Amino acid sequence: MRKMSGELYSCSLRHMHRAMKCLGIVPLGQHFYLKILCNLLMVVVISTAILWRFSFKYEFGYDFLNDHMSRVIDLSNFVELMSAHFIIVMEILWGNWSADIQQHMEQILHDLRVHLGREVNLKRIRRYSMAIYGSLLCRYLLLFAAAVYNNEGLVYSALYSELVMLLRFSEFSLYSCVVLVLYQELYSTGSSLLLELHLTRFELWPLRRFTLEKLSRLQRIHGHLWQTIRLIERNFQRSLSIMLLKFFVDTASLPYWLYLSKIQHTKVSIQYYCAVEEFCKLMEIIVPCWLCSRCDLMQRKFRSIFYSLSTGRRNGQLNAALIRICIQLGQEKYQFSAGGFAYISTEMLGTFLFGVISYIVIGIQFNQNLNASKLAGKQTLATDAPV
Repeated sequence: MRKMSGELYSCSLRHMHRAMKCLGIVPLGQHFYLKILCNLLMVVVISTAILWRFSFKYEFGYDFLNDHMSRVIDLSNFVELMSAHFIIVMEILWGNWSADIQQHMEQILHDLRVHLGREVNLKRIRRYSMAIYGSLLCRYLLLFAAAVYNNEGLVYSALYSELVMLLRFSEFSLYSCVVLVLYQELYSTGSSLLLELHLTRFELWPLRRFTLEKLSRLQRIHGHLWQTIRLIERNFQRSLSIMLLKFFVDTASLPYWLYLSKIQHTKVSIQYYCAVEEFCKLMEIIVPCWLCSRCDLMQRKFRSIFYSLSTGRRNGQLNAALIRICIQLGQEKYQFSAGGFAYISTEMLGTFLFGVISYIVIGIQFNQNLNASKLAGKQTLATDAPV
């Protein structure tokens, strides 16, 4: 595949990859030793975070306020965060398909422009991308401000890893945004071809042959887009599932910490931090789920154009071309798989939120029963004590 101009990349993912380079997640070049250097930086950061975390004296500052179950949840959450950080960086360094994805997207842009005379609306891509960047910046600034206000070593030890995870998930949102715009352009092009077939239904066949060629080109472009989607899925094959698991644990445990802070009258800053982080994590997962559902809707609308087309069906070549594109559209569906565990969509989001609410209720009930049993044990000891 030949070198493309990079217009699509410059208005969507360039700033994200620059930010990753500045943070040491992505090497400054493709040299092998630069990747090793990024690996060493990751090991140093994770080791420092682990040492900082476990230097915290649980016996003096934690167990007097919270129960043993809360400590287990907290440590499990930290282990998942460090695991997600490790998997994300390793996947970016040694399993990165972003260059191939960029080439496929630029090829689609070139084919739409040259073969179909369709100019992709780059301003729309830039507008969507800036919205995602703005959301990412606002969420991390909120999280950082809440961490500074809380002023706890436990929070500081996880800030860098949280940023790595937010950047990676926002990168997935940017790819979904570009795919959504490309599907919108394909739908508009398909609608134009449908109108062209209708207007030339009484013309001679040599005049309609040009429209038939456009139809086959449109089919090839859609095939390129489907291959691009599979490459994006492969690019996030391991990190997407671990990030979803981490978000699930976070969104289920943070309201539990907020509940404990309320009933035990701890610092208000802890409650603020829990509320801010819960909001940031929910917004992080809602955006890509909505984008993927919009992409699926546009793909189904694009497919329905050719399923319902009846003009020119008596022509053998046109009918065969319509059958081929209908078969392709019926087999190639827009679905992003998170490592085979789930498909990113609003339906998955609903299941996710239902599970989160269920675990919040279970955790609160467990804590209430535990406190009630402890209180009953103390009362029994006080009753049985000798006078």
